Amino acid sequence: MTDTSAPLTHRSRLAAALAAAGLLFSPLLIASAGAQTTLPPPAYGNADARQDRIEELQTQLTEATAENERLQFELQQAQREITRLRAMVGELAGVNQDLQTGPPQPATPGTPAPDASGLSGAQQRAQGTLGTMPANTPVPRPDPDAAYAVAREHLVNGRYAEAENAFSQFLEQNPRHIQTADARFWLGYAQLARNSFQDAAAAFVQYLQSTPNGPRAPEAQVRLGMALNGMGQTRQACAAYAALARQYPNASTEVRALATREARVARCSG
Repeated sequence: MTDTSAPLTHRSRLAAALAAAGLLFSPLLIASAGAQTTLPPPAYGNADARQDRIEELQTQLTEATAENERLQFELQQAQREITRLRAMVGELAGVNQDLQTGPPQPATPGTPAPDASGLSGAQQRAQGTLGTMPANTPVPRPDPDAAYAVAREHLVNGRYAEAENAFSQFLEQNPRHIQTADARFWLGYAQLARNSFQDAAAAFVQYLQSTPNGPRAPEAQVRLGMALNGMGQTRQACAAYAALARQYPNASTEVRALATREARVARCSG
């Protein structure tokens, strides 16, 4: 009979030694160690998602930048309009004083002065008996000086629409009156205040053509530029501002300051 205890004992001792050294592996581990290790595939899907997100954020940033630039432009436009309106409010104080201190129109001796309606006592009496007049009797026109006074009162009080209508009517009825030139200037002023830029430009051009050396010609030159700028004709507006010093070297400090300010608003070069 063969004695197998010795080899078994030898193998047992070898196994114990390997186990103590940490070198004894189970058959499962040994088998798995011999197998090829499989790694997970790269996460291409996650990278694509991140790239899409980056592009989306870049698009949003571009849109936000464009919106910010638009808002800044609108804010600048609003600030310019506020500056212009504030300047016009300040100018109205001077306009009021200028209009109120204008030379009084002499009244004919013995003739009653017209009241606020612009009609003399005789005209009012005639108007009161209008119903008894023949149908072909012409209705007397309002006194030109009174009509002009009503128009400028509207202007001084900031009633620009009423002032525009009153000055237009005055000019239509009194094309050769002593106040015609001033009425045309103030008509353009009222139209400019109402942002009726094309009508204002026409009024100032007519004033400058009819009264090139008039007392308000330098200011009319500047306000013509303001109307042109309001129409979007910036180049022509800048030319009007630049021509002030050449055509009207004796313009007042206020008018020159107005031209400088408006040239800055229009971003004129030079």
